[in-house]
Amino acid sequence: MAKIELRESDMQRARNLNRKNGWGLTADQMKRIISAYEKGDNYKRALIEYRLTDINFHTEVELLKAGKINELREQLNEW
Repeated sequence: MAKIELRESDMQRARNLNRKNGWGLTADQMKRIISAYEKGDNYKRALIEYRLTDINFHTEVELLKAGKINELREQLNEW
């Protein structure tokens, strides 16, 4: 897949959300993000990956990219 160039305004919005949430996510927020990732187009997925990477959720991004959504959901039960 070709690299998607995100708009600066979208990246700034993601950073603002991360700052507002104290650079973390609750399990419910992560569930909503996973759902949006599943339903989203390539741009939306790239934006979600950017947001999660911005808060150092690198493992979660790799699971999403590898299609291991159920494994990620199982991990949420441990949060």
